[in-house]
Amino acid sequence: MLANMLNWPLLGTIYQSPKLLNLMRVLVLLLFVSAVYFGLTYPDESQNPYTAAVFWSLFWPFFLILSMVTLGPVFCSVCPHSFIGKYLNRIGPKKLMPNWMRNRWWGFGLLLLSYWVPVYVFPGFLKSPFVSAMYFLVLTIIAFAGFYLYRNMDYCRYVCPIGSVIKSYGKVGFSSLKTDQSNCKTCRSFDCVKSCEWNLRPYLFENKNNMQDCTLCMDCHHACDSVQWNLGAFAKQVSEPVKQLDRMTIWVFISLLAVITFTMRFHHALGHSPIKSELPWVQAGQWLETFMPAIPMVDWVGFAALVMAVVMTFGIVLGSFFVTSKFTKVSYGRVFEHAGLALAPLMLIGALSHIGSFFFLHYASDLGNAFYWLLGSDSTMHPLASRRDAWVHLFGLFHYLAVFVAAYVLVKKLKQLQLTTGKLVVATLTSGLIIWAYLGLVILTQWAMTLR
Repeated sequence: MLANMLNWPLLGTIYQSPKLLNLMRVLVLLLFVSAVYFGLTYPDESQNPYTAAVFWSLFWPFFLILSMVTLGPVFCSVCPHSFIGKYLNRIGPKKLMPNWMRNRWWGFGLLLLSYWVPVYVFPGFLKSPFVSAMYFLVLTIIAFAGFYLYRNMDYCRYVCPIGSVIKSYGKVGFSSLKTDQSNCKTCRSFDCVKSCEWNLRPYLFENKNNMQDCTLCMDCHHACDSVQWNLGAFAKQVSEPVKQLDRMTIWVFISLLAVITFTMRFHHALGHSPIKSELPWVQAGQWLETFMPAIPMVDWVGFAALVMAVVMTFGIVLGSFFVTSKFTKVSYGRVFEHAGLALAPLMLIGALSHIGSFFFLHYASDLGNAFYWLLGSDSTMHPLASRRDAWVHLFGLFHYLAVFVAAYVLVKKLKQLQLTTGKLVVATLTSGLIIWAYLGLVILTQWAMTLR
């Protein structure tokens, strides 16, 4: 019974009740709206610590990253856009989304170009309360237009900037939606399918080991109590055989490994180490600063780090899969689909190192000061720790856990290709080259920090 999280005291009570679940959605919506409102009303960062704290110290690290690594795509179940969008979808003209728009790269590309590129090239720009508020206001207008116009919640599937991210990394968590198959065998009503805004078939999720575009909205459970939300093995949806895999999932893993994991390691970690001046992206960025005309706000070192990280990551991943395919005589597509799923833990678990340490260094005090500001109090909350505290660096162990889990998943996926022992060993070394590169960068960073 404990495996079914719908039987848990608090979480189960909320998710089993449509009224309580909607109440939680309303609270998240109010939090979102208030952050946008105050960002537009108090545009200066010195006047308004609230907007940046809500979006960048709460929503991103905890509502997204931490929730995905534990409960899967649970954020979608309370997302302010989908909450309002579901009702807009019902009253809209329900048009069929044009074929040219039915591509997940639209939404994911919007995320990369509108958020991750500016993070490195225009540092601090998005942290401005006014810019943050306008950013999410524009996304909200686009979202509501998409929900109203097109049927079957297609906005979430194709246009939402974080839709593909949550769908992909949501497979890594401990939870999954399944149904009581003994009841499904005799079912003739298909209430779970009829209630789903996505036209999904929850009774097939377990057999396929694939929840597809499920947002854990729980409409299917509210229509049929045979639907269960189970706590299971970590990363089961990427480590066990998967039917009908969407390759976009793997492209998301590779892309975010490049623009988040490796670029941050280049620019933010090694870029603040004693060997900074010897790093090629720092030297390239400094050369660009002298070569290019002065452009306000541009961080050329960040730009160089981003470009080099993207080129290196895609080169190593796709090249290693090609070598593995040639050596094992397995088609490139099958190697891509199997070995590619092992990349998920690197970004997701590795990000816990940043989130854990930054909670004590920044996030907690940012949120505390935002709360004081909201109350009109002059009180100030100081960070719970500093970088001089040795225990803060223990969160760096998550990097090694990420490597271990990624290697474990890689071996399990390669075994599904039915390779001989010798080929399995070589394929693990070759197709996992980006995992070993990640490990090498972690060790290099720690070594560089000892030079202070």
